[in-house]
Amino acid sequence: MNLRLFLKAFFFILIVGLLFYLNQSHLNFNAEDLQRFLASFGIMGPVVFVLLFSLRPFILFPASVLAVAGGLAFGPFLGPVVTYAGSIAGALLSFLFIRRIGSKKPLKKHGEKRKLLQKRIEENGFFYIVSLRIIPVINFDLVSYLSALSKVKLKTYLSATMLGIIPGTIAFNLLGASIADLTPGLMAATAAVFAVALSIPIYVRYQLQKKNLNMEDVTEEK
Repeated sequence: MNLRLFLKAFFFILIVGLLFYLNQSHLNFNAEDLQRFLASFGIMGPVVFVLLFSLRPFILFPASVLAVAGGLAFGPFLGPVVTYAGSIAGALLSFLFIRRIGSKKPLKKHGEKRKLLQKRIEENGFFYIVSLRIIPVINFDLVSYLSALSKVKLKTYLSATMLGIIPGTIAFNLLGASIADLTPGLMAATAAVFAVALSIPIYVRYQLQKKNLNMEDVTEEK
């Protein structure tokens, strides 16, 4: 297992545990406040959330934070649905916007790695975009940006994104729902989903390496 991926998983679990502790011991944060805000829009609450999520790429707000919020607000069933819809809408809008306006500015910092990433997107299309959506080492919006600048077709980009974001969407929504409702069943489901969500990138990375598409070539050293 790649050391960097292991460390990311370890620290993520550590942060999640800390959030659980702080919430139960000090913050007592639950979904009610967010639900109350969205409930003020009546039956349009889920629609408002989807709209907010679709605009997220333009303000560079972390997708994972909103995904957790979706689980907090709408629970483990409706939450993934509205988050998935918002993620797809945001990915589509950002792709169309960048492809429409284009970009004549050269990539400055780490430009070579980003150029290589864009080249691989063009050459490997669907498989590579799915992989980038699944493996959480490349910024979500950067993938959208470089895909739009590449020659990849919209339907390829969209279908790959629709498939690739499923594991993360479900995992982060269950995390949000379980923060507000620490029932044994929901916690067990969240743990199981995260175990799967963390194992999928390992398999995908292995498949990339078999195709000589190592992620280390396009990720930035810290």
